[in-house]
Amino acid sequence: MSMKVFLLIGHILSACIQCLVLPFLPYALRSKLIQIWSRTLLSIFKIRLTIHGNHQLLNDRQSALLVSNHISWIDIHVINTVSPVIFVAKSDVAKWPIFGWIARRIGTIFIVREKISDIKRVLNLMAKYLTSQKIVCIFPEGTSTDGKTVLNFRSNLFQAAINSKARVIPICITYKERGMYSDITAFIGEMGLIDSIKKMLKSSQMEVHVHILEPLSDIDSRQELSDRAHQSIQSIVAANTTINT
Repeated sequence: MSMKVFLLIGHILSACIQCLVLPFLPYALRSKLIQIWSRTLLSIFKIRLTIHGNHQLLNDRQSALLVSNHISWIDIHVINTVSPVIFVAKSDVAKWPIFGWIARRIGTIFIVREKISDIKRVLNLMAKYLTSQKIVCIFPEGTSTDGKTVLNFRSNLFQAAINSKARVIPICITYKERGMYSDITAFIGEMGLIDSIKKMLKSSQMEVHVHILEPLSDIDSRQELSDRAHQSIQSIVAANTTINT
């Protein structure tokens, strides 16, 4: 574990250095560096990634709104390993030590959930990226869970996909340990970021499975988009928490 801690500290320091120049780099190069950094982070935690479904959907240079269930702070780095995206995150994340600063430097869109008036600003930013052939990712549960179920989705941010005529691609994240469901990455309750990191560093058998599901398009109702994305993700979660393989 001591070696993991040493590697993690060094990796975080390297991120701080890279983040000083990231905003000035071309988008493609910036995305590649973020992907490499995220992949290395998973490696330090000994998390083995498996991608299910059509990975090409995230690499075809078309805009998309990714919709994911949310379990842990490391979900962001899992998704960035699969395909670098622009995240929408709650404003509290911006205040996290180190990781919050990194999130700001890589272009995360922060939303003040308590202010209804902030939704319009965020929707405009999302539409700006989506109409520029970028991929934006949201966690519509609004919080993280233990991964055994999927909370009801908030539908308001789905409007960005309708406004920009972008595809909605549901993705489902599940974590396992030795082939069985695991909540070791779950970032819930009053758990702090440091406590979560310590817990994860103790394991060397973690797996993360990312399921890329069928895209949703030509739907003009944000509630219908939300409901169908939720149904797709919930079906994968149910299958992966009841069958240990």
